[in-house]
Amino acid sequence: MAHQVSLSSLQESEREVILQVLYRDREVQNTEAERIRKLKTRLQHLRWKGAKSVSHEYKEKSCARCQQTLGLLLNRGAVCRGCSHRVCSECRVFLRRTRAWKCTVCFEDR
Repeated sequence: MAHQVSLSSLQESEREVILQVLYRDREVQNTEAERIRKLKTRLQHLRWKGAKSVSHEYKEKSCARCQQTLGLLLNRGAVCRGCSHRVCSECRVFLRRTRAWKCTVCFEDR
């Protein structure tokens, strides 16, 4: 969506201002692209680090995120509403103003 604008009809000070705005815009775009790239990398790392997969065998009573063994009475884990995996209390992130929670991967994925 690049538009070509003729700067020849503008005064030198107006051209300077426009160029400064364009440079700042380019810096903001680069900063945002870097931030998004880092967020995607972090999310992918979380998925790789702790997600259960079909290729590995896991104990039935283990956290889907950190692979910690879950107990029978204490720290039994709970099922995440986002991904339906059983996660321990350490791998949960509570949402603001509600008593609801999501696992670390679902929370980052939002």
